[in-house]
Amino acid sequence: MSKPTVCLTFDFDAISVWIGSFGVSTPTYVSRGEFAANVATPRILDLLEREGVTSTWYIPGLDVDTYPEVCRRIRDAGHEIGHHGYAHEGPTSLEEPAEREVLERGLDALDRVLGVRPAGYRSPAFDLSPNSTRLLAEYGFRYDSSMMGHDFELYRCRTGDVIHTDRAIEFGPELDLVEVPVSWTLDDFPFMEFALVPPMIVPASTDVEGLANRWLSDLDFMVEHVPHGVFTQTFHPQSIGRAGRIRILERIIHRAKDHGARFATVNEAVGSWAARAAA
Repeated sequence: MSKPTVCLTFDFDAISVWIGSFGVSTPTYVSRGEFAANVATPRILDLLEREGVTSTWYIPGLDVDTYPEVCRRIRDAGHEIGHHGYAHEGPTSLEEPAEREVLERGLDALDRVLGVRPAGYRSPAFDLSPNSTRLLAEYGFRYDSSMMGHDFELYRCRTGDVIHTDRAIEFGPELDLVEVPVSWTLDDFPFMEFALVPPMIVPASTDVEGLANRWLSDLDFMVEHVPHGVFTQTFHPQSIGRAGRIRILERIIHRAKDHGARFATVNEAVGSWAARAAA
């Protein structure tokens, strides 16, 4: 019997999310990114070290360039580092040459500052262009973690889907690229943050305790019904790392340990899945 797997993942967006996704660079929003890098991330890394947990961090190139020391601490602690754009640019608005440029700029930053060639990619804002999966396979990525075709099961990515509105959709061929699915419901940012940046106004949830219970319930469900599954949760340091919210992360770690789950990097989970598929 295989153990359930828990992948704790962190999108280290820092300043880039405000520039790339929200289009703001005012001092207040920059300071929110500073909190993520200078306060929240060390706080989270301390917790992970105390609990003996390895995780995966998706880091935009801009934040690697801006905060090299804290990113080196993430690397040196043994956590996996993945690609997350350069300035948190969503690929859906990019033509293929521009999307290639962003991929290459992110790869360059991770290599130049950290000496890392990432195995995995996560799209800023969990969305992909029609070219994304093909480009990721071309650039040698092993997996993507941006889509939502399952909750706890990994699967192969496709390319070349043809979307019709008047007849059945034509699905394209599968790639040698594994999808590690995510969900907005297992993401802290849309529930914990507030951003007054019209037209993208993000209202923060006040029921943080209820949110924590829903996350724990999802973990319990996977352990009961998909015992070989992979529970992949997305955190942002500026969200989960603020004050008492980090206790929620601690509770998830403890619940997973109570279930006898193994903590793995996303790349490790992909390796285990590929081995089972081959067998």
